[in-house]
Amino acid sequence: MRVRHGACDTVPIPGRPGSARRYPPFVRSAAATVLVSVLLAASPLAAQDPDAAPDSVDFELSPIEVLVSIRSRVSPSVGSGMPARISTLEGTEARSWKPRLLADAMAGLAGVSLYDDLGSPYKLNLSARGFTTGPTVGLPPGISVFVDGIRQNEPSAQEVNFDVLPMAHVERIEFLRGNASLLGPNSQGGAVNLITRQGREASRGEVEVSAGSFGAFEAGANASGQAFGNWGYYLGGGYDDEAGWREATAGERYHALANLSRVAGQSGIRLQALWSDSRAETAGSLPESILATDPRVNFTAGDFEAIELQQVSASGYRPLLGGRGSLTTYVRRTHAERFNVNQPPEEDVRSFAENLTLGGTGDWDRSFSVGNPTVSLRAGYDAAASWTRFRIFEEERAGPERELTTDVESPRLDFAGYGMADLTAGPATLSGGARLDYIRIPFEDILDPAADTVNTFVRLSPRAGASIGLGNGARAFGSVGLSFRAPAILELACSDPEDACPLPFALGDDPPLDPVTATSYELGAGWEAPGVGLSASVYRTDVEDEIFFVPSEESIVEGYFRNLGSTRRAGVELEASASPAPGTTLTASYAFTEATFRDTEEIFSARGDDDAGDSPLAGENEAVPGDRLPLVPAHQFRLGASYTHASGVGVGFDGLHVGEQWYRGDEANEIEPLEGYVLANARLDIPLGAWGIGVIVRNLLDSDSSVFGTFNLNQGTETLERFLTPVNARSVRFLLRRSFGTP
Repeated sequence: MRVRHGACDTVPIPGRPGSARRYPPFVRSAAATVLVSVLLAASPLAAQDPDAAPDSVDFELSPIEVLVSIRSRVSPSVGSGMPARISTLEGTEARSWKPRLLADAMAGLAGVSLYDDLGSPYKLNLSARGFTTGPTVGLPPGISVFVDGIRQNEPSAQEVNFDVLPMAHVERIEFLRGNASLLGPNSQGGAVNLITRQGREASRGEVEVSAGSFGAFEAGANASGQAFGNWGYYLGGGYDDEAGWREATAGERYHALANLSRVAGQSGIRLQALWSDSRAETAGSLPESILATDPRVNFTAGDFEAIELQQVSASGYRPLLGGRGSLTTYVRRTHAERFNVNQPPEEDVRSFAENLTLGGTGDWDRSFSVGNPTVSLRAGYDAAASWTRFRIFEEERAGPERELTTDVESPRLDFAGYGMADLTAGPATLSGGARLDYIRIPFEDILDPAADTVNTFVRLSPRAGASIGLGNGARAFGSVGLSFRAPAILELACSDPEDACPLPFALGDDPPLDPVTATSYELGAGWEAPGVGLSASVYRTDVEDEIFFVPSEESIVEGYFRNLGSTRRAGVELEASASPAPGTTLTASYAFTEATFRDTEEIFSARGDDDAGDSPLAGENEAVPGDRLPLVPAHQFRLGASYTHASGVGVGFDGLHVGEQWYRGDEANEIEPLEGYVLANARLDIPLGAWGIGVIVRNLLDSDSSVFGTFNLNQGTETLERFLTPVNARSVRFLLRRSFGTP
């Protein structure tokens, strides 16, 4: 059986495998609108010269940048923003460790942690300030993710499939910490933007292959430069696979990216095409009794997820009404197949999901002086029409028969308008803005049309703040803002206590849920001097109507989503960097995170099953005010060091301590928490002219700690046990690359 963790481990989302696509009329109308917008975006455009974005922690957020979401080197700097704390990872830095996923690249940032409930290195989840995002369907999404300004949260359940994001082609990663309400829903814990590589320099290329432990192999190539006058191009692609450290956890991916852009004088345009295809076998977590004997065992061999992504976009900007107007249009499609092996007598479950989104953003900004102060204005829209199709099949293990249990569609519509203004006088800037979202989520049951319904959400999210330069490279800021997320279609379709959903879920027309709302407060400061950088922030986010999965009174293997009362996230984050000598960089970060319930709530857990009997792990799992949310480490500390010799030889070390955290399924905080752990990585890079070789060692100390924990009934022994996911064993990877053209 796929181990279920609170809300769920993997909840199958149905779709339609290999059949002819039947798009509703609104999709065809939206397609015509997108076509017109693309033609407009491709017309001759003009604007200001681009400004390079700073590479370190910043306090000015550009809330909706259409060419890239948060800030841009391709387009002009934005005159209006909200005081905020942004961490930037340059692509060369991120790629030096060869992260498989975005989650891997961000794991060392203050307040960011990972956990692995699916049991696959291709399927990690990311947590920031107690909010989560990742591929596990059914978890409450609280972080938005973008690629060049295009949202990657899937319309079906707002999950993010990290394994199809273009990590091999990233120029830099920007992470806005905390409330990012002006970037749209699901941004209570922050927003992440991946900016892909462009071709605005002399022609160059690179080929790289690597191989290592557990059958790992990767090959990739890219080329970039200029052609046809002022047009820049970047073309890249690759393949990687791995047999997996644990049994039956192989994975493989294909990916390709093409960027064509023109930025000349006062004009800018970019065309982009992205394709990814990923398949990963998942092992889930292990009963503690089996983990102690052989941590490589796959308790439910046969589970897998296969995801494919295609995305095409066009972006541009030009002068408009004394300022600058910008436009982006895109088409994005994903197809997912998920298969869950269940313990007898339960049937196995296969699901298919297809998401098609046609979207676009428009933006106008202008700055002008009013006497001594400077005023910056900004306004725009953010729109998307999405079509989602779910199918769920139950399959008998003994034969080929399968039964279609769920077949639903949801033609979702998202539209938002926003406006904001800055007033800058001397070293101080006052900022204010708001975003108004309209979200329409129909539920169309193909098997039972009488169950069709529509859920509509309208929400105003204001935000305000101030920042001030303190001199000598120091700056401070403060902000307050409201944010929200609408319930996902998965949650809306499984919210009736009278008609609980078995795990995996069978979707149906259920009572509506309220949107999740959050109010965030943050104070921060930073200081930069030659060779030194410091930043710190303290924050609090009060959340109302958080959506959790709660148990049914009739069965522990059934439940439903419902709004709870209040929760709170509060904490402190510190980061420091220094370059004490040429070629040497030292970094350190610390985060304290307190994520707590503020009301008494009963949360779904196998600990409450009648079959748990007299087990010391059994309990009702009733959280009371002050109990901590699961899988949010209270303390996290990181140290990093790198050194590059004048010859180009480089070494790096990265060490991370993650403190103890409560198990999922023990929201009542009654059982000893999951122990903290330490991980360390090291790398060596040796350039040999146009050639280069490298070595990366992960889990250098070969830690055998667990990075995820929950509770479940082991059907083999009929006992309640802790279920744990072990960290991947130590691995070594060797790299060989060849560069061409101008360095």
